[in-house]
Amino acid sequence: MLRKILFIVLLTPIFTNATTIISLLNALDDRPESRLDNLEIEKSALGRQSTGDKLMPTVKLFGGYEQFNTPTGLIPVPPNTMIGMVRNPDIAQPFSKQALRGGIEFNWPIFVMSLYSLEEKADLLHLASRDKKEINRIERQAAVIGAVANLRYLESLQKALDAKQRSIMETLKTTMIMIKEGRTPESALFILRSNINQLEISLNSIEQQRNGLISKIDKLTGIELRSSVPLHRKRSVRRGEIFALRPLEKKLEASSRGMKAANEAYYPTVVTKGSLVYSRGEAYNNGIDIGEHYGTAGVYLSMPLYDRSKSTASQQAKVAYMEGREKLEQTRHNLTVQARELEKETLLLKRSITLARKSVSDQEKLLKIAKVSLTNESISQEEYLRYEDALANARANLYKFEAKEWQDIAQLAVIYGNDLKEIVK
Repeated sequence: MLRKILFIVLLTPIFTNATTIISLLNALDDRPESRLDNLEIEKSALGRQSTGDKLMPTVKLFGGYEQFNTPTGLIPVPPNTMIGMVRNPDIAQPFSKQALRGGIEFNWPIFVMSLYSLEEKADLLHLASRDKKEINRIERQAAVIGAVANLRYLESLQKALDAKQRSIMETLKTTMIMIKEGRTPESALFILRSNINQLEISLNSIEQQRNGLISKIDKLTGIELRSSVPLHRKRSVRRGEIFALRPLEKKLEASSRGMKAANEAYYPTVVTKGSLVYSRGEAYNNGIDIGEHYGTAGVYLSMPLYDRSKSTASQQAKVAYMEGREKLEQTRHNLTVQARELEKETLLLKRSITLARKSVSDQEKLLKIAKVSLTNESISQEEYLRYEDALANARANLYKFEAKEWQDIAQLAVIYGNDLKEIVK
């Protein structure tokens, strides 16, 4: 029995802290945003397929009824055959004022140069959508890590203010004793209580911000946290090419293929076509019901000589390419500058965190001295409260620097395309 109780006690922390930063990041893959990215990839794959489909043959059945104001041939008739029909009025001539027609047609593009370029364009857009999905995934990971880091900052700040409040409450008790003994004026009590009220306001504001961050994490992951989760670094961000540029680079390549396809629209095209038609009607010469069939097959060369829309389409494709090129260069410059800024900032933050930790340690020592000095009436209430404020500010700075460091790491991961599951633990 004792062994069972011990087993339950040991497992309790595991169940109460089941949510980790990795489980939050894993939850992103099951969210609608991730499924929408998958649908975008599927849509681009279908776009690629639809372009290739235009190079495949098309076959269709048709049927219809026609009415003419003069007898019309159901099939082409050779002149010699027609002479024989005219000489013998009992032979039904294949001409009628009404006709029922039905049959089958096929059309197969043998050479359409622009379609090959459009197929390449569709391939590149498909690859761009896959890269975009990966970037979107890492951006959502970065948003979760940034929110968790800020949540940890607020909770740490909350603990610091709680500690400050407890410290002032202890001083309040000592001050009340000193007031009873007549060693301190009653106004000292009001000063302390005013500071406690301000702390309550600050703590309430922090709680509101915590609620906002918890809601943000819930929207991203579908998991509602009660408190933040541990956040530790497994490895640094791997630098290299700017991964965030990949979709734009592939889109620019696709745009160049689109421009090429627009120019290739002036090229000749070769198409093979054919049909088999069955026609039925009443012969105009003797009213006999007749049925005839007629088949054709051929290869056709088409050469565009003048089409204003093709010229406009070519200009539009050129402008789209130039626009994509400028956007790529602008984004490349911005991300390069941002990456350089973040890398310098992370180095500065490391030093700031070290200095902030030392500052917290020093302020804790100074506060202890200030409390003793206040008891000995060596300093005033206002001077003592300044030490309380200094310690709280030092702690706030430390937690703020730590949160900012995580945000910078997450942003660098987005720029360089690092999966944040491999960076955090």
